[in-house]
Amino acid sequence: MITSADQKRCMRNIAAYLVEYLMKEKTCSRDRAVELLLKTTVYEALMDSETDLYLESRESVLDILKEELAGNPYRLLDL
Repeated sequence: MITSADQKRCMRNIAAYLVEYLMKEKTCSRDRAVELLLKTTVYEALMDSETDLYLESRESVLDILKEELAGNPYRLLDL
């Protein structure tokens, strides 16, 4: 059974991975990358334990984020 603490740890780890990606991709500061991530539906879904997005690999979540940043946020509906 996955505890609430485990869920939050997974969410934080994936979010940190996404921030690192955004920093590199957008050549921006950590603060700016966090701001960008917070505005995405991927982040919203990741922090919602009911979506179970935190159970996906961080690479899978990154792929979904890339799609959203490219203008196609609808992949989240497939989860």
